[in-house]
Amino acid sequence: MELLIGTRDGLRTATGELLGLGGRTVNTMAGRADDAWVVVDGREVWRLEHGNLTLVTQGCRRPSLTCAVYTRTSVLFGTHEAHLRRLDGSTLVPVDGFDRAEGREAWFTPWGGPPTTRSMAVGERDTVYATVHVGGVLWSTDDAATWQPTALDIRADAHQVIAPAGHESLLLAATARGLAISRNAGESWEMDARGLDAAYARAVALSESMILLSVSRGPGGERAALYRRSLDGREPFVRCVEGLPRHFDDNIDTDMLVADGPTVTMAGPDGALYRSTDSGRTWQVTVTGLPEVCALLI
Repeated sequence: MELLIGTRDGLRTATGELLGLGGRTVNTMAGRADDAWVVVDGREVWRLEHGNLTLVTQGCRRPSLTCAVYTRTSVLFGTHEAHLRRLDGSTLVPVDGFDRAEGREAWFTPWGGPPTTRSMAVGERDTVYATVHVGGVLWSTDDAATWQPTALDIRADAHQVIAPAGHESLLLAATARGLAISRNAGESWEMDARGLDAAYARAVALSESMILLSVSRGPGGERAALYRRSLDGREPFVRCVEGLPRHFDDNIDTDMLVADGPTVTMAGPDGALYRSTDSGRTWQVTVTGLPEVCALLI
């Protein structure tokens, strides 16, 4: 299985065929498409192995689960109210070290509610990264026991962080100010919005040496589009146009853009799945009529 699609109506294959969990919301996934951990309705964790789905834990109703990552030793889940849970057998155990992270007292949301753990990634030497909305990008080098903030200004409003395999110390983050890039594991960051018509970014991926970034004018998703630029940064971003709508009516969100080598897959807010085999230069529609997509796993 090369791709999983998590939707508001179950877990689906790359062709849109229902694999299971019909009528349920698949919020996020971790692992690989052929060996996945699947979060359902924000509270249950399921395991997909060899095409078979089994319930691992029903978790708890509050706080709901928002993101997941597969580490060297376990599976971690982020939650609303900016906590972490570690899967221990069939139990979700609080990660107390995240609750004691330096700078936590400054985390916020623009509307005054509690912040959220929004995305996670595993980098070189098993370093775990997490974004908090709004609280910046944090890192842990001791299997999530303790956490420290990276140098990214929390006001950049990071939505997603990735640590691309094969690129030691490289971090890419989609933020409300465009792309944030670090080449030293978060000790320093550079911001780049060159060539973007708008800078509010929700999703980022790396396809070989090409960065892809989804942007819009804000949380409402006005004039959402996909852009690309080379990793070396010599040229500004350019909009991906061949095979894509000029604009989308809503954000291309975190977890809706994935890459593997030169192949990039994007779930559009229009219910279509778009695929590129040349790092985002040209695109083709592969599936239409999907229920609302929440996450892709490649």
